[in-house]
Amino acid sequence: MASTNNTLQKEIEELAKFPEMNPGPVLRLNRSAEILLANSAARKIFNQDNLIGQSWLDLCPGLDKEEWQEISTCATDRGFEADVDERCYLFTHVCPAESQNFFVFGSDVTQIKLIERELEEKRASLAKMARFPDMNPGPVLRLKDDGEIILSNKAATDVFGTNIKGDNWKSVCPGIDQDKWLQITSSGDITQHEVSVEDKIYMFTHTKDFQSEFTFVFGADITDHKKTAKSLQQAEKMATLGTLAAGVAHELNNPAAATKRASLILKTKLSELEKVHIQLNQRALSTADLSLIHALENRALDLSTSMNELDAMTRSDREADFEDWLDDQGFDNETDMAPHFVDLNFSIDEFDQLMAQHDKENLEAILRWVATIFPVYSLLTEVSEGTSRISEIVVALKNYSFLGQAKVLKINLHESLDNTLVILRNKMKVGIKVVRDYDETIPEIMAYGSELNQVWTNLLDNSIDAMNGKGEIQIRTRYEDDKVCVEIEDSGKGIPADELPKIFDPFFTTKSIGSGTGLGLSTSYGIIVEKHRGQMSVTSEPGKTIFRTELSVSLEEDD
Repeated sequence: MASTNNTLQKEIEELAKFPEMNPGPVLRLNRSAEILLANSAARKIFNQDNLIGQSWLDLCPGLDKEEWQEISTCATDRGFEADVDERCYLFTHVCPAESQNFFVFGSDVTQIKLIERELEEKRASLAKMARFPDMNPGPVLRLKDDGEIILSNKAATDVFGTNIKGDNWKSVCPGIDQDKWLQITSSGDITQHEVSVEDKIYMFTHTKDFQSEFTFVFGADITDHKKTAKSLQQAEKMATLGTLAAGVAHELNNPAAATKRASLILKTKLSELEKVHIQLNQRALSTADLSLIHALENRALDLSTSMNELDAMTRSDREADFEDWLDDQGFDNETDMAPHFVDLNFSIDEFDQLMAQHDKENLEAILRWVATIFPVYSLLTEVSEGTSRISEIVVALKNYSFLGQAKVLKINLHESLDNTLVILRNKMKVGIKVVRDYDETIPEIMAYGSELNQVWTNLLDNSIDAMNGKGEIQIRTRYEDDKVCVEIEDSGKGIPADELPKIFDPFFTTKSIGSGTGLGLSTSYGIIVEKHRGQMSVTSEPGKTIFRTELSVSLEEDD
């Protein structure tokens, strides 16, 4: 009997150890959900030293009376998930037959939940990827290594037709020949191809997957983008034109104003000359007097085209000397004549000699006559120079714009650069030195004349701005390997190294806000690289920025 009791006691003790041996939480509850037993794992999870006597409904997050009613009346084991301190647990409620108590066994299912969530996300992602081609608003195709189309979404069939599956991409897409296809399939880089289909423009991006040997094609309708880009380029041209128009107007205004002013003064001077000429004709002039008149007329004519450059103090002293001399001789109106005698480069000694060789009254009439005819010649020179300057600007402007000429024509590169310099001369008047280093062996090139001039305008205008109106611009041309190279170098502050890679990007500008649109260099790059199929590059350091362009001598006009 004692042996039997000992055995039973050991079994009870072993059963009592069972909850503590379980690594997960174990609890025993009565029908009212009161906790009768809780192992150390349960106490640790709920962070309490003693759980006995507490209500399981208060302890377990999310478990309410309604849920407990279902658990307590259920004939089978019932699980309940709850989050405790950022961990997810599955609590299984077990009620043995003919027992009034419940046993709760908890399992940490956090990792399982994470895996399930990842699997669900992958399933959703796969489902989305399966729908992706038709969800994409642009054409999507998958091609075999030989170009056969094995998949095309609805957008692709809308563009190329409903029966393109099984066709070859080289025959479906304009401009994809065998050479282009080999370039696409052999390159590990993304390859883009622009094509026009009916009234739309598409950009097709090709990506070769070397693992599956498939080529994926993603198309985008860039028609509106192209129109916008064209409008922006046109806006940039108009902005440039506005700047040039203001500069040209200023350039034309100066000689025009000078010509007008000279012509108004000339009317008065001609009237004075007529009176002096009549007085001179009334004198009994000797042969020596007539020779003097002829010599002085030639002198006045020659010196009217050049200014006698004297500093203000020297000029004032010389004018005073002539006034004193004229006053000593008793000549009238000496203050009007003295400045002209200085411009005619006379000397007092020369006048003394003339007094000794000619009649005093005749000499007075002759000197008055030459002092009157000299400003007439000078004013005529001003009118001539002003009208010549206006004509030069008009010719340069006409050549700059290539009005009335074909799009692609033979261009003299040096004339193109010089005409641009004439148009921009107003911005370079003070403080900027232009050095031309032209290769005279350069032949005429085929180019879009007005657009090429726009490039020179943008580059030179940027150089002028970079130097803040003071410095040196060097323009170099070279003829190398059937290509013409133009380098425009300025001594400005330079372009920071981190900004150089973005310098040709649209809307990127190194100028202050409001000073630039960020389209000038982008437009220039497009004209050189895309329009003329040339090259454009830039190098920069403080005090030395060089924009280099390369152009072929020949160029076929775009359709």
